[in-house]
Amino acid sequence: MEENLYRQLVDDAFRRIDAAFENVDPDLAESTFSQGTLTIVFREKQPLILSPQAPTRQIWAAFRDRAWHFGLRSEGDGWVDDRGQGIDLFALIEDLARTAAGVTVAIR
Repeated sequence: MEENLYRQLVDDAFRRIDAAFENVDPDLAESTFSQGTLTIVFREKQPLILSPQAPTRQIWAAFRDRAWHFGLRSEGDGWVDDRGQGIDLFALIEDLARTAAGVTVAIR
């Protein structure tokens, strides 16, 4: 995959995630996009860090003591973990928002 396309897909994913937190109380969860990295800070200052990894064409996520690596689905319609567990990036973030902050977000 060309780097320009990869960057465009990452930017689109990050915009969608960021938009999902737009109307959430910032005391519960706040999304910040800076220098190519998207950080969502949940209540009690728990950060979820999403960063692009251009050499591998992945998005990496880190929260507490866990880390995930997401590659583009073969259909090109989303990001899935590279460990074969079928974890969808957007579903993971929705689940973390619910469990870490008690908020419901829908990433479209």
